[in-house]
Amino acid sequence: DKNVKPSEMPVFNYSNWKVEKMIEDGYKPELICNSIDAKQRVSSKKEWHKLHENSDFTPNVAFDKDGIQDLNFPVIAKPDNKYAGQGIVVFKKPEDITDVNLEEFSVFSEKIDIKDEIRIFCWKGRVLMQVYRVPANDATKTLSKNPDDKLKFNYELSNDKITTELSEVVQEFSRVHEDLSFYSIDVAVAEDGKPYVIEMSSEPGPIFGVMGHVYREMYADYFKESIAYEANKMIDTYIKEDIDATVNSDRERFKIR
Repeated sequence: DKNVKPSEMPVFNYSNWKVEKMIEDGYKPELICNSIDAKQRVSSKKEWHKLHENSDFTPNVAFDKDGIQDLNFPVIAKPDNKYAGQGIVVFKKPEDITDVNLEEFSVFSEKIDIKDEIRIFCWKGRVLMQVYRVPANDATKTLSKNPDDKLKFNYELSNDKITTELSEVVQEFSRVHEDLSFYSIDVAVAEDGKPYVIEMSSEPGPIFGVMGHVYREMYADYFKESIAYEANKMIDTYIKEDIDATVNSDRERFKIR
């Protein structure tokens, strides 16, 4: 645990405890991209849903037993501060919640009939990349997995331009979280085509070379100018190499759509 020597360069926060140590050692908080406070506003499912409770792009939710009666079943129950779907339970009908300790959950939401799931990587409201999340098994697709199991997805990089409606989604949620620099927005597109934001993450899996885009945005924000031509070419090369490496690491799990 040696002290970190502070510098005047920005640092991207992918680990709160490490950044806390850096700040203790004298690093300037204003140089941290994705502050600890900003990250905590998306890590709590309950607090995040409360922030977006009145959005047209989130499913109907409740936060306690009394509120569940106003929801249409099936209802998805989620614990707080867990990831990859751990702890999620689906109640198909009102009778299913009888004798269940609902205190284990922090959010209850109406289940959506999903046609597509898309993860949109963003930097301060600018779309960096969009990736389709395809359920890797039936238990993930139907949410019939055991509560302690993780959801399993395959990922398909899309080179298509983001749709107008998804662009509206990005702008709305980015405005609420304008203190975040890099984040992902997970969107479930219903069978009728309506998009619903399921959650956001300030620590999404950095696949398909997305960190190359992040480095470019960090440079432009800090130095107030575009990155030099040769350096930009190097980043493009890195992104391509990382995309190839991602796909080649597991061709069943990672694809280009």
